[in-house]
Amino acid sequence: MKKILYALMIIGLSACQNAKNNTENSLKDSVVAVNDSTAKAIDNASACVWLKENVEGFFKKGDMNAMANLCTPAYYEYKMDATNVDLDLDGSLTESEFHAKYSKDYDTKLAGIGVGFLISGQDYGSITLSTCDVLHEDAESITLKSVISDCDYQTDYHREIVLAKEENSFKIKDVKEFD
Repeated sequence: MKKILYALMIIGLSACQNAKNNTENSLKDSVVAVNDSTAKAIDNASACVWLKENVEGFFKKGDMNAMANLCTPAYYEYKMDATNVDLDLDGSLTESEFHAKYSKDYDTKLAGIGVGFLISGQDYGSITLSTCDVLHEDAESITLKSVISDCDYQTDYHREIVLAKEENSFKIKDVKEFD
């Protein structure tokens, strides 16, 4: 177990230095199934590949309207409200209104209030998904412990991302933002 943890730490630390060389192979190497049941409801590797492609593609394109296509409608509304808390905009909520509205369905303390989607930095450079570890899975969703790295600004964003299975793809159902 210690060898696996050391290997994951080395992969995470070298992700920004070798962003182009760290393709799907290293991502698949960093996938660690915590729940090792024999019948897997969701293919762990395909979930991590989907997340990597979509996170990196989202920031490369810079199309902030694409967020709605990556998220479930409920999470999209939640994150938009979190981003706009206490702003002088029509429909903006106060922080207490936000917590009252969403605390039954989400951990609102980890919503990323007042910051953007997936990363808290307003400016960003080259964004990569440097780690993707499975924390929990069931027939409908998979929870991934992820590190989103900004190689240009040398910043890591630690996230717990829940993906919901939708037909032959996924949608982001929740993101817990730890920093």
